[in-house]
Amino acid sequence: MMERTITRIVPAGTVVDDGDMRLLRALPQSQQVAVGPFVFIDHYRHQGLRGIGDRPHPHAGIEVVSYLLEGGVEHRDSMGSRDRLEAGDAQFIRAGRGMLHAEQPLSGRHGLQLWISLPPELKLAEPSYTSIRAADIPRVDGTGSRVYVVAGDVNGVRGPMALSGGAVFARLQLDAGAQTALAVDADPELSLYVLQGQIEVGGTTVPAGELALLGSGTQVRIAARGEDATEVALIGGQPVQGELLFSGPFVMDTPERLTQAKRDFVSGRMGRMEGVPY
Repeated sequence: MMERTITRIVPAGTVVDDGDMRLLRALPQSQQVAVGPFVFIDHYRHQGLRGIGDRPHPHAGIEVVSYLLEGGVEHRDSMGSRDRLEAGDAQFIRAGRGMLHAEQPLSGRHGLQLWISLPPELKLAEPSYTSIRAADIPRVDGTGSRVYVVAGDVNGVRGPMALSGGAVFARLQLDAGAQTALAVDADPELSLYVLQGQIEVGGTTVPAGELALLGSGTQVRIAARGEDATEVALIGGQPVQGELLFSGPFVMDTPERLTQAKRDFVSGRMGRMEGVPY
């Protein structure tokens, strides 16, 4: 097997760090806008009940993936969906032409929110909501390691989340001093985001809060370094399709579609939640 090695390390930027909440953003950044179809990686941890997206807000042109490592949250949206997620659960919203949602924390939380830019032919798709329970996410155990495959193919196991762009998303836990090898397809652009602890890949050490971009290959060897357990997210997929035009929670491929998304939000075409939009 050809080993994937680290080609670049991108430290996440700090968005919030106020004693209760710490929010790091690994994508997008000036030096790295996307990895595969993923154009947004937020890593958050908070103790109180103040969330990131607890007020109703819109999205369009993307799939929004939420994955909880710890805690609980209640979801509701303008499509009429209501759901409750606990540790290890995952959800994704295909926002398409646009929708509104809100996430009310039920406790302190630790988790990830990821955005996938939809390909041009799906930018205006009808929105939909899906959630997957922790028990339905396949787990592959090794010596001192556990891999949870949420989407894509890892170690010969396919995750249940049907994301766009050949998306690959998995969570890896390593006990202190443990190491493992992940078998992956050769085609996807892949990266490792270190959630906790630190790892070593091919002689390069990556601490928590940094995104390591990987070169080509069909295997990734990852070793935990330090005295603590390690958590890592494997994130990537096929290269993003179309232009990337960001405007807050909207990611479109043409200026006209971006303008239309803003109009649709203001006019209420994306739906309404508690008087939003006004």
